[in-house]
Amino acid sequence: MKYNLLPTILFFFFVCFLQAQEVDKSAIKDSIEKYIYQAANYREEYRFKESLESGNKAIAFAKQINDIYSLAILHNDLGLVYEGFSELSKSRVNYLKSLEYAIKIKNDTLKSWAYNNLGNIYSEGYKNTDSANHYYEKSLRLAEKLKDTPGILTPILNIGWTYADLGEHEKSYAYLIDAEKLIKTKHGDDSAIAQVSFLLGRYYMYAKDYTLADDYFRTSILYAKSEGLLEELTEIYKYYSELAKNQGDKDEAYIRLEQHLKYKDSLYNRNKLEELQNAQIKFEVDEIKKNYEKVEAEKRDQDIILQQSQQISYVLMIAGFILILLLINMFKNYKFRNKALAKLRLKNTELRVAKEEAEQQANLKSQFFSTVSHELRTPLYGVVGLTSLLTEDFPNLKENENFKSLKFSSKYLLSLINNVLQMNKIESKGVKLERIPFNIRNLVSEVVNSFGFAINHSENKVHQEIDPQIPEILLGDSVRLSQILMNLIGNAIKFTESGNIWIQLNLIKEEAAKYTINFTIKDDGLGIPEEKQVAIFDKFVQLRPIEKNYQGTGLGLPIVKRLLELFDSDITLESKENEGAMFQFSIVFEESKELLEQVALTPNDVIDSEKKCILVVDDNKINRVVTKRILKSKGYQCDVAEDGSEAIEKVQNNTYDLILMDINMPKIDGIEATKQIRQQKINIPIIALTAVEEDQIKDKIQEAGMNDLIIKPYDIEEFHQIILKNLYVNLI
Repeated sequence: MKYNLLPTILFFFFVCFLQAQEVDKSAIKDSIEKYIYQAANYREEYRFKESLESGNKAIAFAKQINDIYSLAILHNDLGLVYEGFSELSKSRVNYLKSLEYAIKIKNDTLKSWAYNNLGNIYSEGYKNTDSANHYYEKSLRLAEKLKDTPGILTPILNIGWTYADLGEHEKSYAYLIDAEKLIKTKHGDDSAIAQVSFLLGRYYMYAKDYTLADDYFRTSILYAKSEGLLEELTEIYKYYSELAKNQGDKDEAYIRLEQHLKYKDSLYNRNKLEELQNAQIKFEVDEIKKNYEKVEAEKRDQDIILQQSQQISYVLMIAGFILILLLINMFKNYKFRNKALAKLRLKNTELRVAKEEAEQQANLKSQFFSTVSHELRTPLYGVVGLTSLLTEDFPNLKENENFKSLKFSSKYLLSLINNVLQMNKIESKGVKLERIPFNIRNLVSEVVNSFGFAINHSENKVHQEIDPQIPEILLGDSVRLSQILMNLIGNAIKFTESGNIWIQLNLIKEEAAKYTINFTIKDDGLGIPEEKQVAIFDKFVQLRPIEKNYQGTGLGLPIVKRLLELFDSDITLESKENEGAMFQFSIVFEESKELLEQVALTPNDVIDSEKKCILVVDDNKINRVVTKRILKSKGYQCDVAEDGSEAIEKVQNNTYDLILMDINMPKIDGIEATKQIRQQKINIPIIALTAVEEDQIKDKIQEAGMNDLIIKPYDIEEFHQIILKNLYVNLI
């Protein structure tokens, strides 16, 4: 009898093939578990790129063996990762895929997770509370069905929070009480305790049970601090401050508000860092996605080949062929992976270079504004100075309309330049409030008088009303207050013709020598449409650029808003179109017992100007001419030097009573020239004459040995007062 060995051999190889498949399936399951574990760990460490890589690898393996349960978990985890760096649409897609797989295998636990996470997306991301509560309710019903207490706590807390944010406190309370009960049964972590306590504190504050509200707020702060919950602490202290305010404890309210602002700053800094990291992650994720799409395409091609070539009669040949293909594919993948990694490293290097360039650009911007300040103000000094001299040489010009326009235009141009520079200084946090005594009534009058030409031109009437209970001398930053008033009054004049402008100062609170003063600037001009009342506080926004040529940079009101933030204040606006506008803000000042005029200059006749010789050091010819003419108009004798080296030589060979020293000059600048003069034990008063901002140069001129500072372009009367002060001090 003859035996055919071929079927036996084929059967043997078929059994081996099935066993190999079982071994491969077990290895794939191990790989899935490994990558699921890696993805979860990376997500908890906020290493989102690595988490996505591990998650996608696990998904690829799960699809090979059709592991629906793992696919449901993995897509839920990917949704959390994408939500972590604000890719809401991708997060939503993955949660829906997780829900689809959970429904397919009828796993209520996984469905509950997916519904709760979808609720979070709609609540926090899309701000759609109806959809959010719909998904939360679905999650809650499933958790209740499973009697999963931790699973019940999460959607209950989320629903309660959603209703609290909507202001529906009674609905919120019903869920929060249930959440508190669950926590008391030892379910929920410290984070959940902090959140529930915070929300119950809000409810009892709404219910005016301030004692119970205080207890809950204290508990929430304790647990939030232990968990390092910046977002929760920011919100808690905000409402905790409001509670103190409701209880009438203003000091405690202020202290809690300071805590709120401290945590808000920390949260802001953390969010900024996360935004930068998220931007990089999104870029890297897109690259990874492209790579995985290529890998998936190659894999699909291989699967098609395998399906077409899996015939029992060619098991050995096909197995060998597949092995060869796999080896080739692994080699290609190896090369492709190395190439992709090289690209990622290159992109990371480019991002680092871009970051360094951005920092360099920020420094260049600061230097640019400093240079612009000097280069623009220097020629303006000539313009403003010459107009003042022309007024003295030709008194009739004071009534000449063209000359008035020239003078107004030069001051207007200076105002525009100052506004742009001021905004840059505020944004770079270069503005700090000072505490000096000033006369509030004189300050308001001086600000109004500075608009004399504009007021007459627009035929407006200005009414000043200052509460007599406000002390005459206050302690604070009069310069920043003047800037705020000038911008608001200037706007009122600009948009009012043949109308009225009211400036009202009212004392609204007095406590421990501190006076809270409410400032109101009101007009009956054009008014501001309601839809533009928010935008006008944005930079470079003008109210009516079409109807009329209302010139300006659109920086006045943004500067006002940011300066008021330095005073811990804010501005409010009430207006209707064609019915005028009213701006209001409040600032706290201390009363000062010191006299405002601390300079105490002697009368002009004590200083014999004809016997005083002043050296003017300036590399700009026009500026020298202007300064010399201004000094000679008061009877001073003058000498000039074009740079620092010439000034040093003249001081050595001549006797001067005072030196006006420009800062930026060729050869030897004003700072170095002053140092060399002081090294020779010469104690002549030296006044810096510069177009650079005071806070940028003040320390340098003091270190060099200068006595005072005049910023160009200057007011002539103020110019003479500073010279008189230094001459008088030198006499003493």
